[in-house]
Amino acid sequence: MYKKNIVVVLYLVLFNACGVDNNTTTTIYKLEKPPKEKIYFGAFPDFGGSEDNVSSKKIKDFENIVNKKIVWAMFSDNWFKKGGISYPKTSIHAIYSSGTLPYVRFMPRSNEEQYKKEKKYSLQNIIDGVFDKELHQWAKDAKEDNIPLLADFAVEANGNWFSWSGVLNGGAKTDNYGNPTYPDGPERYRDAYRHIIDIFRSEDVKHITWFFHYNYESFPNEEWNQPVYYYPGDDYIDWVGFSLYGAQTIDEDWNDLKFSTQLAKFSDSLKRIETKRPIALLEFGVTDGHLDGNKSAWFKDAFKTILKNRYVKFSAISIWHENWENEDGSMSELRVDSSKEAELTFKQLIHDNHFISK
Repeated sequence: MYKKNIVVVLYLVLFNACGVDNNTTTTIYKLEKPPKEKIYFGAFPDFGGSEDNVSSKKIKDFENIVNKKIVWAMFSDNWFKKGGISYPKTSIHAIYSSGTLPYVRFMPRSNEEQYKKEKKYSLQNIIDGVFDKELHQWAKDAKEDNIPLLADFAVEANGNWFSWSGVLNGGAKTDNYGNPTYPDGPERYRDAYRHIIDIFRSEDVKHITWFFHYNYESFPNEEWNQPVYYYPGDDYIDWVGFSLYGAQTIDEDWNDLKFSTQLAKFSDSLKRIETKRPIALLEFGVTDGHLDGNKSAWFKDAFKTILKNRYVKFSAISIWHENWENEDGSMSELRVDSSKEAELTFKQLIHDNHFISK
């Protein structure tokens, strides 16, 4: 996300492990695709500007606003925080104790500064194994804790704002890393993500559902920066998802960022991935108080488009519920209760029986 400034359905697979007797079984927990025509409802329930001030109260507050439970609650696992790369047990337990799936966003950054390349937690350092010890321990701690998790790594890498973006990690060049015919920026991201999942597999961690999370429009919108080049592959990824926002500030073009307009304009970016995985709208929202548009109307257009399945058949949606102050003093009001009208509209729309909480 670009900022200017439970009851859980799981599937259980029992299989005979290779090389052991037939009485030995291994349990795999993954988030299953919902029943036909149903769509999971998740959220980022206002866990603060750093996205990691997790509490069960925040979850309950959000669920009380919309009068509906959520399947998952997102939070960011910021590697710059005290402890660095370490299993965020307190946050995970706070979410899980609320009857909700913890959705962990691996954020490989030294600070929250944008548009500058990461030096310490760079994609190349991850690929080179600089943090293997910490990542192995994260995996071991997760296995010991044994709480089913959802996770993604380095979100929206095809944008140009985060320090792990393809733009800042080789971009369109092809001669400084890996395959000489493949754009270096996306290739580094793909390989770093694969490396992390390989570590978790080596620790026999089988209860994490891995998401690939890109931005619906690429910045820059050039061939080398399309999400297909970032995708780790169906052998690694369980769900594919993306962020799609309306205007986040009052100076952004309202009509160009209408939900249905964007979904139609960039639908080919998803089709090119050719994945068989379920699709999730992992972040969406719009500011209130824009002179050229109405938040309630934006919600109505978004939900109508989601349910029509014209361009994308969604298996889950996850609303971004947060307000923040911009550098110019203006407010981005993305909370669903930014106004009574927006709150009532969202509540009415999310209570359509297609959207499920378990």
